[in-house]
Amino acid sequence: MTISFDRAANFYDNTRTLSPEVSERLTAEILRLGRATPDTTFFEPGIGTGRVALPIVERGYVYTGVDVSEAMMDKLRQKLEGKAHRLTLINADATALPLEDNSFDVAVAPHILHLIADWQTAMDELRRVLKPSGVFIYFHHPNNKTASRDAIGRQWREILSSYGYASGFTGGVTEDVLGRLREQGAELETVVVAELSRESTVDSLMKAYRDRIYSHMWRVPDDIYHRAMVELEAWVAGEFPDPNQPVTSQDNITITAAYHWPD
Repeated sequence: MTISFDRAANFYDNTRTLSPEVSERLTAEILRLGRATPDTTFFEPGIGTGRVALPIVERGYVYTGVDVSEAMMDKLRQKLEGKAHRLTLINADATALPLEDNSFDVAVAPHILHLIADWQTAMDELRRVLKPSGVFIYFHHPNNKTASRDAIGRQWREILSSYGYASGFTGGVTEDVLGRLREQGAELETVVVAELSRESTVDSLMKAYRDRIYSHMWRVPDDIYHRAMVELEAWVAGEFPDPNQPVTSQDNITITAAYHWPD
């Protein structure tokens, strides 16, 4: 089952934004890796609010996006109101694409496969709709299913584990996806687009848990979530007595292009 982001539509862009500089670099790398010409056609599963797609759409490319969340796609439609574009949006699941074989030159998968339990089928579908000469551009995710960028996240996972709840991602993360591409014999090119340093406060991090901002929080049953939050609040109060204490996390945007699969 693919996770719907309906509940995140009203706050998604505020919590996953990219700076204009990073967005520009990312777009340039996608166009380069996709060997884009004016006639290049793009496809993206989990297009959402268009964080990755919009700059490419605004450059005039033919772009098709699929998402299970109409609410997320509605946000993208609003951004394009009154503008000429060649974007097509389809409400569908990435594991069963209502699209013909060999339809697109480039398939872009930004942070979607880790949300899909049957991620292998989603990858097969992506390859099916790609032309034989097409390029698949994959955005890396954490290097394992339980990665956390800060001490609060690590403690959260330990608390959930004490309730017998496995908090890892349900789908395929970086080593899974790249491993499968290598097994299939694809040629790979990996690029680190940007290294990001994000500073927040203890209180702002905790607000994300209280508001259940991120998708890995949505899957936790409510009864476990509420009890786990009581424990996390107590732990944070002891470890970080100043709620305004700054917390810095390091991250990067890394993408891999796959092409030249053997026949």
